[in-house]
Amino acid sequence: MSGLEQEIKNRQVELAKPFNAGNAAGVAEFYDPDCTMISASGKLVKGREGVEEVYQEYLDGGVMNSKNTTEEVNGSSDWAFERGNYQMEIDRGTVGGGYLLVWKKVNGTWLIHNECFTAPSPASG
Repeated sequence: MSGLEQEIKNRQVELAKPFNAGNAAGVAEFYDPDCTMISASGKLVKGREGVEEVYQEYLDGGVMNSKNTTEEVNGSSDWAFERGNYQMEIDRGTVGGGYLLVWKKVNGTWLIHNECFTAPSPASG
């Protein structure tokens, strides 16, 4: 595993903590202030405030215990991309989908600059 891949995976572990604690504002802190997110519904949001609103909607809707699994990381210098899949627990079971992140190193810290993710698959069980 490359050093870059380990750095991004470490950020994912840290990102899960505020999400699983129900802290949408804490999740938004992992995003570049100039970020863009395209949600599974196709909604385009910009900036940390928009990201916080999206995650608050998920949390208010009963989403909990999100886990991202990194499948690929590549990049150089201050830019990296990450492709993977996610799973979240909801009241009907577990849902999941795929994601693509563009990370940007800002003042020595990797932040999410762009994010796009697919719609959850149907609940299992």
